[in-house]
Amino acid sequence: MRRNAPSLAELYEGAVALLDDKPLPGRVRFIAHAVREIRNRLPDAISGPTNRKQRLDYTSRIDDITKLPSAHILIANIGDTAVPQSTTIMIDRKLAKKIAKLLKDHLTTRAKPLDAAQRLFQGLAPENTPLRDTLTPILQQWLIITRWFVDRAHDAGHTDNYYPEQELRHQFTIFESTLTALITPFFDTLEDLDAILEDANT
Repeated sequence: MRRNAPSLAELYEGAVALLDDKPLPGRVRFIAHAVREIRNRLPDAISGPTNRKQRLDYTSRIDDITKLPSAHILIANIGDTAVPQSTTIMIDRKLAKKIAKLLKDHLTTRAKPLDAAQRLFQGLAPENTPLRDTLTPILQQWLIITRWFVDRAHDAGHTDNYYPEQELRHQFTIFESTLTALITPFFDTLEDLDAILEDANT
């Protein structure tokens, strides 16, 4: 990781330090942020960015839409009014096109997590691409374990004491094991995969 994604390697090392050596207030959220960044950025760092736009500027796009007079008419008519579900809402064509384009770009730029995990594996070990179906369970495990951290990356009004220390360490151990399995170019057996899945289910 230091060779291919040094900035992510720093985040990983920082998360390990926060877990064991240098605990500090808010550490659960800091560790969760590090794991989230590794999950989101490592596929591009290893296999290169996709043709998708890397970031959609929602603020500018929404600002552009709200400049239309028809947008203000729409807001005035239904923004704060209880409209029956059976009511058909008609909007200006220009407004409809801008909204539709924003929705289309949103779908285009939003990479599916499993696709990103597959790109990560293929970038690390292209020669093992034919094993993709066999390795789907570990890709799914990667998504499950990183989702645990993603769900805890933002402040939800809980202090560190809200999260059991044993659970945090258990989840991070599974994260490390899954990451190790993903970055191992060759599988002589499926014992590592079986061990990770067994550990995750206990």
